[in-house]
Amino acid sequence: MKLFGKKKKEKKKIEAEEKDELELEEEELEDEEIPTQLDNQTTVFDVIAPEGMKIDAEDYGVIKQSLGSNTFFRPFYIPRDGYPRMMQTNWLNMLTSAGEVDVMIDIHKEPKAKAMRSLDMQLTMLRSNLSFQRTRGNIDQEKDLDAKIQDTNNLMDEIQFNENDSYMVSTMAVAYADSKKELDVLCEYIEDEMQASHFKIASTWNRVKSGLKAVMPLGAPNTLQDTYRNIDRRALCTFAPFVSGSGRFNGGIPIGKNKITGQVEFLNSFGNADYRPPNYNIGVTGISGSGKSLLLKMKLARETSLADTHAMIIDPEGEFVKITKRLGGINLNISPESNIIINPCAIAVTELQITDKDEELEALEQYDKKELVERDGVKYVRFVPILEKINEILGFFDIIIRGQDFDQPGLNVFQRTMLEDAIREVFDKHGITSHPSSLYTDEVKKVDGQLIQSQVRKPEPELKEIYDVIVEHHGDDVKAEELIAAIRPFLRDGSKPLFDGQSHFGRGVETQLNESRVVNFNISHLEEGFLKPIAFHVILNYIWEHWIKSPEHAIKRKVLYVDEMWQFIDYEQTVNFLEKVARRSRKRNAGMCWASQDFVRILENVKARGILQSTFSYFFLEQNKIDKK
Repeated sequence: MKLFGKKKKEKKKIEAEEKDELELEEEELEDEEIPTQLDNQTTVFDVIAPEGMKIDAEDYGVIKQSLGSNTFFRPFYIPRDGYPRMMQTNWLNMLTSAGEVDVMIDIHKEPKAKAMRSLDMQLTMLRSNLSFQRTRGNIDQEKDLDAKIQDTNNLMDEIQFNENDSYMVSTMAVAYADSKKELDVLCEYIEDEMQASHFKIASTWNRVKSGLKAVMPLGAPNTLQDTYRNIDRRALCTFAPFVSGSGRFNGGIPIGKNKITGQVEFLNSFGNADYRPPNYNIGVTGISGSGKSLLLKMKLARETSLADTHAMIIDPEGEFVKITKRLGGINLNISPESNIIINPCAIAVTELQITDKDEELEALEQYDKKELVERDGVKYVRFVPILEKINEILGFFDIIIRGQDFDQPGLNVFQRTMLEDAIREVFDKHGITSHPSSLYTDEVKKVDGQLIQSQVRKPEPELKEIYDVIVEHHGDDVKAEELIAAIRPFLRDGSKPLFDGQSHFGRGVETQLNESRVVNFNISHLEEGFLKPIAFHVILNYIWEHWIKSPEHAIKRKVLYVDEMWQFIDYEQTVNFLEKVARRSRKRNAGMCWASQDFVRILENVKARGILQSTFSYFFLEQNKIDKK
């Protein structure tokens, strides 16, 4: 009986142990976290070394970027004693132009008290060392220490009187190559170049990973403390990676590399406080394939991203659709089938300094209504330029009358008089005067789903209203037949309804137009011979009226990009408008950047000469051999 009882006890004990093991496994499974999508996020090393990285050697490593290729890298730095006593301004170019080399400069300003204590301790050590070298009779070391003591004393005096500062600087780099042999050749070349200017470089021996992480743009602190050394403000100036004495002004965006000096050249379209160009216009000319569109895209991307600039583009060939999308801008694809309407009769408020000598301000009579405002002690006058708007609308009708043949005569005297009377009658019907408040009403209105209770824009005058007035007053007049027939296709029930109705770019888009940095008017889908030049003229008018002249955008830096300008240079009204934009945009803190294949065609056009005379900067790319002669 005791034997059976013992077996039962052992059996129960085994069952209890198995139960405990099962419960423990269940608890471990419950505690174990199941990986989620957040745990599998891509890191910067997945981008740099997607296949992996190996560091076996003391001074270099291998990055596996694809199945069939390896990239060898070697981090190095300038040690504390590796800087010469005097540095040239372009010494950093030896590193940046050496080849596949990433350079990192980490700068920390030292507090004044800490800098003085450090220099005082250094001065004590230098004097002690000088005394020791004198007792040994080492004349060479004595001269070197005398110079260091003098430099330290001078720096302490300058820091004490706030004439200088002390900085802790680390200069590190990583060289890359496709093989170990190529990496050694590149590093030896860099070392020879640096030694020629009395610089010394050293590898991050046995600290390859730390050296690579220190150079990578991770925002992490540099843990290699022996790479830092103190320098003053004058020495820090030589660390500027881009130094050029050929420019008229500083700042701006990098635009290209000087093949003679090897330095990066900058473009600052708007200048700076020390120097501002006479105007902010830029012209780019060159044959097809010479890089005009590339230059404009590069300028557009860098200025909007780095130089706080806003841009609008008139794109005849659809070249800027992709770059606009990448920059987060708005693409307006304009065609007869789209629901976009650009009203050539839309009018807006303009604002000018009261002391400016401007055509619009000179046309404003003393008895005309206007509004005076003051900002930062400067007085401005706001008004509605009715006379200028009437002339702009007449220019639109002049292009319509000419049709596809731009050599045909435009509006005659009778047609011009009929139109001007009709435009004035429509303006009077809307209650539009030269005072800014005449464009608004106090009625409650719903715009894009939002209720606006005050300062609601009145409906814009429309093409159909002008047409109806002409038909009403001159419907039976033979002299009005051509004008009525020319306008008819452009009404909303005609074949070209792009310009009749209230300006509309899509639901909510108009609000985004005022906020977006890049807006592209893509007119590549329009008819080449007739509709495209008209759309170009109307869009140019709209940008000038509602963007460049708008008081809301007065402070913003604005650039209008006009690609393939040669296509529209033979249209008299369009050329006159382009010349006006080029000549008067500077006062509105704006500039025009135009590109053209045929420079001689613009040069020989008498009316287009005004555009060239108002363009300060030019980029001449590859030219046609005939044009060179």
